[in-house]
Amino acid sequence: MGYLLLAFAVVLNSAANVLFKHASGLPVWTLEKGGLFLVALALGLGNTLLYIKSLEKLELGVAYPLLSAASILLIAGLSVAFFKEAMSTQKIVALSTIFVGMALLWKA
Repeated sequence: MGYLLLAFAVVLNSAANVLFKHASGLPVWTLEKGGLFLVALALGLGNTLLYIKSLEKLELGVAYPLLSAASILLIAGLSVAFFKEAMSTQKIVALSTIFVGMALLWKA
């Protein structure tokens, strides 16, 4: 159950970051921009609550690195999909290294 809660926390964290990026690209402060920021903040709160709940079942030394690493990987993928950010060989190697570290930690 702890890993499932952590996975949902990663999804909310990543969605919040995508919304922050999208809102930051809007030219002026509008109702739409403010609304996006508020939704992103709500997702961030949900992320925090799920993460705290996952800590009831998981060790901090496992949960936080997995939360961070999985968020990095998901956000990198979403940034390519939604914002057409480049995926260089160097980024692929770096993200692959994070993935391997995450897999090793999961099995520890």
